[in-house]
Amino acid sequence: MRSSIIGVILAALLLAGLFALAKYMSPGGLNQRPADVAAKVEPGFTGMKQIGPWILSCRPGQKESVPMPLTLTPSAAQSPVNADNTFGRCRVSLIYHRKGNPKQAVLVLNFRLLGLAQHLAVLVILPPVVKKGDELELRWGKKGLKLPISVCQKGDCIAVIGLAARGEADLLSAPSAMLVLPPGPDGKRAGVGVPFVGLPDAIRAMRRAET
Repeated sequence: MRSSIIGVILAALLLAGLFALAKYMSPGGLNQRPADVAAKVEPGFTGMKQIGPWILSCRPGQKESVPMPLTLTPSAAQSPVNADNTFGRCRVSLIYHRKGNPKQAVLVLNFRLLGLAQHLAVLVILPPVVKKGDELELRWGKKGLKLPISVCQKGDCIAVIGLAARGEADLLSAPSAMLVLPPGPDGKRAGVGVPFVGLPDAIRAMRRAET
């Protein structure tokens, strides 16, 4: 009983942070055009750049293994096929901080590249207010992607899916999206807005940095 109460409290705190962010967060890093910032990223880039509200970060070193089984879906409506099992060394991130405590991350949305084909992968990292098997959705217009929570470890829960070229083009053609969380204790599903300002530029810069 105590653990379920703690879970409800944590979920409520998470949702409060997300709602506050969706309502009050203004896109950062817009003092320069995202395309201009992204154009400065050269092959082999290491370090960080703010591209609109997104952060491109590339570390030196080797690729890393995907920490879970991963499928690659061409679009939201088609059957998945196998994906490569390594991430590149760069990521494009949108970090949601709790209102009133900007040092505390509430949720992280990452885009990374998979294998030599550089397919785009979408990752969502949450605190353990969800459990393995719960399902998130990324919705834009009348389309969407389902992201099941694949693993919970070391205090984080992770949902991930890979996109083939058609699914990526579909996603990046939208001006914004909504990340929809699993049903809460009342059965309702909350969502948080995801701005796509600068995202296509950041992903092109990430691909260039990986070469």
